Amino acid sequence: MNKRVLPFATLLIFFSIITHAQDEGVRPDRWRGLVIDQSSPDDAIKLLGTPAKDKLTSLTTHSVEQWVSKKRKEKIFRTLEYKKPTEAVEKAWLSFLDNKLVSILLDMKEGTVSPNALSNIYGVEFRPIIGRADLAFSPRDFERHEGKIYPKTYPTVYHLAAVSEKTMLTAMIGNVPSLAGAFGRSMGVPDKPDSFPGKVMFVQLISRTLENRDGADALR
Repeated sequence: MNKRVLPFATLLIFFSIITHAQDEGVRPDRWRGLVIDQSSPDDAIKLLGTPAKDKLTSLTTHSVEQWVSKKRKEKIFRTLEYKKPTEAVEKAWLSFLDNKLVSILLDMKEGTVSPNALSNIYGVEFRPIIGRADLAFSPRDFERHEGKIYPKTYPTVYHLAAVSEKTMLTAMIGNVPSLAGAFGRSMGVPDKPDSFPGKVMFVQLISRTLENRDGADALR
């Protein structure tokens, strides 16, 4: 037998390890083995243990209320709250509807994730959320870069968003400028349009089954 040829069984083990490693990677529809639209509360409890709180709530969203169905306001979501589930996460809220995971909200430990890394981490493009009113009444506060609109100066708190095949993703960013950054702003120096200042405070993954389709019946 040629010793340089791996036995078939060994090859199967090797490829199963590779596949498992890929499955465990960060994806825009899952966290810690829990998958949006698939995992149940029992799955979460098996993986993370007994939650600190377990109750029916409305669905918390950050600056994307217009994207999400009005159903979010109803106290019909079973929400499990975990304190310090990982070293990088202070709290996690897992919300379920009809026994399926529809939202993952993570309170991130300060300084753990840079907003500039989010697009690479999840494999989808994050862009700043800009209100239509802000754009209409203060157009000079914004600029276009490669066909996209960015604020010239980012506020103390702002939001980024992205969309994947199965989820809507949002991130709340805390932007406390350094002394040098604050001095630059006082002198009228704008932020770089393709670079997001600050640190990630919250990350949320929301099932697209909750997308706002209000009024769809009127167009049938």
